[in-house]
Amino acid sequence: MDLLQLRYFYDSANNLNISKTASKYGVPPTSVSASIRRLEEELGCKLFDRTANRISLNDRGKIMRDSLKRIFSEMDQMLQAVSNTADDPKEIRILVKAIRALITDQVILYKKTYSHTRFKLMADFDETNTEDYDIIIDTKCDLYPGYQSIELGKQRIFCYVPAGSELCNRKYQLKQLCQMPFVLMSQRGNQGKIFHAACKRAGFSPNIVAQVNDSACFRKMISSGIAIGVTGRFGTAVEGNTTLVPLNITDFDYEQTICMYYSKETCSGNASRFVSFLRENILNEGF
Repeated sequence: MDLLQLRYFYDSANNLNISKTASKYGVPPTSVSASIRRLEEELGCKLFDRTANRISLNDRGKIMRDSLKRIFSEMDQMLQAVSNTADDPKEIRILVKAIRALITDQVILYKKTYSHTRFKLMADFDETNTEDYDIIIDTKCDLYPGYQSIELGKQRIFCYVPAGSELCNRKYQLKQLCQMPFVLMSQRGNQGKIFHAACKRAGFSPNIVAQVNDSACFRKMISSGIAIGVTGRFGTAVEGNTTLVPLNITDFDYEQTICMYYSKETCSGNASRFVSFLRENILNEGF
């Protein structure tokens, strides 16, 4: 068992609502449910009685909740004392070239425990001066010699359009979209390279009408219908009142491996603690 499993159980035990716990930690309710079930399997007993619409604590669950109340109270006091007296005032500097929304969520979650930690979070696909950063989030590549690398997971690449588009609810081969306009986050990024290579194999050069380095602007361009957006899976994306959905392209089935890079020589203190936090959370929850 791990600390996050116990936090999920404790909050769910207090409010008897999986969705509220998921909202607090910024994860899907299915992740909270799965984590609690793994905890129950490790303990060899059920902690909740479940019906179709609600959960309730059983006797074992009540014992565990009451014990965790005391444990977490002491732990939170300890963490706050350590955070307040920490001799590492250095901010954590992160260059994010992939899964930007997920990393932002993890920063928010981290600060709920370590409230005094400061971050410098730069989302720039084209930044090459890596010496200014403690941690780099990027696709698997050979651009960071001398850095330690941790694979966080794999992310599918899709072509997104607004729900209700005339392009929806059909199957395509990529070459059937050769006349369509496309928008990329960065042509030099891994997603852009994957897309250009796929189009070349399909026998055409894509019509890239925009390259956007801001995710909100990128989603807005897709939702407006002026271009098809090429990007990694971002779950259920909503821009304004418009849901963005992936096209069903039968010969465009690609994924990218997302890694966390850091230097053992410079990544210490707060930054080292955040590396461990990201590794445990993202590997446990996925994306």
